Amino acid sequence: MGRMRAVALLAATLLAGTALAAAPVVLKTTELGQGPTLVLVHELGAGRMSWMPVARKLMGRYHVVMVDLPGHGESPMPEGFTLQAAADALDQVMARQKPDSTMLAGHGVGGVVALLEASGHPERMAGVIVLAAAARSPMPIPDQQREMFLQHIEEHYDDFVRMMFMTQGRDSAQGVAVHAQAALVAPATMKAYLRELLVLDASSAVKHLKVPLLYVGGDKNWPPDQGWPEMAKKFGYDEAPNASWRRIGASGHYIVQDQPDSVATTIVDFATRTMTQAAAKK
Repeated sequence: MGRMRAVALLAATLLAGTALAAAPVVLKTTELGQGPTLVLVHELGAGRMSWMPVARKLMGRYHVVMVDLPGHGESPMPEGFTLQAAADALDQVMARQKPDSTMLAGHGVGGVVALLEASGHPERMAGVIVLAAAARSPMPIPDQQREMFLQHIEEHYDDFVRMMFMTQGRDSAQGVAVHAQAALVAPATMKAYLRELLVLDASSAVKHLKVPLLYVGGDKNWPPDQGWPEMAKKFGYDEAPNASWRRIGASGHYIVQDQPDSVATTIVDFATRTMTQAAAKK
C-alpha cells in the first residue's frame, strides 16, 4: 500500500507540472540613480551594460536597473530553459520595485521576456516598452522543417551565429562588434534561446496586456514606407489593447547604441505620460 501511494504521489506531481519545478535563477543587475524605476533588459547575445548609453541619459532623474538575461553576463542559466523561465527570473527583479512608478523596457529577446512578464504580472509595473522585438516570428518554420533547421544550427553553429549577428549590425563594424559580444555566450545557452524563438508566439500575451505598451522600431526592422498597422500585424501587435508606437530613424537593430538620445527621450515621454494617467485615475 505504501509503495502504491508513493507511485500515485509521484504521478500527481508530474501531472501538476510545477511541484518539482526549479526555483527561478537570480539575475545580476546594475542599479544607478534615484527616482521612478526603469528596468532595462538587453538583446540576445548582449549584456546589461549594453544599455549604458541610454542609462547615462536617464540616471539623473530615474532609478535605472539594468538586468542580465539568464545565461548572459553574470546571470546563471536555468535547467530546462524557456522564455517563460526567463520571465519568471525577471519577475524577482520586478518584485523589488515600486509598481506604480516602475516601467519595464526590453530590446529584442529582452522585449519578448518583458512582454511575458507584463502579461503575467501587470501589477508589477505602470507600462512596458519593447524595442525591435517581434511578438511572433514573421517567418514561422513549419513543424516538419524545425528539426532540420535545429540540426543545421548544431552542425554549423559558428557560421550561423556569425551570419545572424553580422547581418543585424547597421554596418560591418557594428556587426563585428555585436558578434564578438555574442561569442562570449555559451553555445548551449544560445541554442536554447534559438529553439525557443523558432516557436515564438507571444501574441496572446500582447492581446491580454493590462498595462500600456509602447513599441519602438528602427530602420532595420521598420521600413520608412510602412505604417504602424502593417508593422503591428507583421510582428503580432495588432490586437494590443492599449498600444502606442515610435519609429526612430538613422538606426539599425541596435537602436539603444545607435540613437541613445532618442531612445531615452522616447522612454521618458512614455513613462511620464503613463504614470501621470495612472495617478489621475486614482
